[in-house]
Amino acid sequence: MNTMTSEAFLDSMSMPFPKSVENNTSSPCLQKLLIPFYDRKRTVSVDEIVRLEGCGNYTNFFLKDGTKMLVSRTLKEYETLLDGQAFVRVHKSCIVNLSFVRKFYVKKEGELELTDGQQVKISRRRAQMFMDRMQQRQPADIN
Repeated sequence: MNTMTSEAFLDSMSMPFPKSVENNTSSPCLQKLLIPFYDRKRTVSVDEIVRLEGCGNYTNFFLKDGTKMLVSRTLKEYETLLDGQAFVRVHKSCIVNLSFVRKFYVKKEGELELTDGQQVKISRRRAQMFMDRMQQRQPADIN
């Protein structure tokens, strides 16, 4: 009956993944993600994301307001999108937003404490990269 309407609906639903990202025209940095969540898409500001945890072909988003969203995309896809942002992959299944890091425990086998109280382990392989990124951010945070 409405063939044109259903085709337009399918086209909008099967949009390629890179187009699900909005760029701010005044800045080369990514500002928002359009995340497929249940039967709709939710726009999430990058500043709201505390951490992302991968579980197979799914990614859990943990937001600063306590919201947890399960998305059917891999952590690797989000790692490439958030590259160059305030995000660091600290473990094979976890990416953290450096803005939400409260403490870094070196003696506890490399662990982070986030502002939401969660403890996240850092793999030995990624610990140096994490410390380098934190040192790069320090001057910007102090000023």
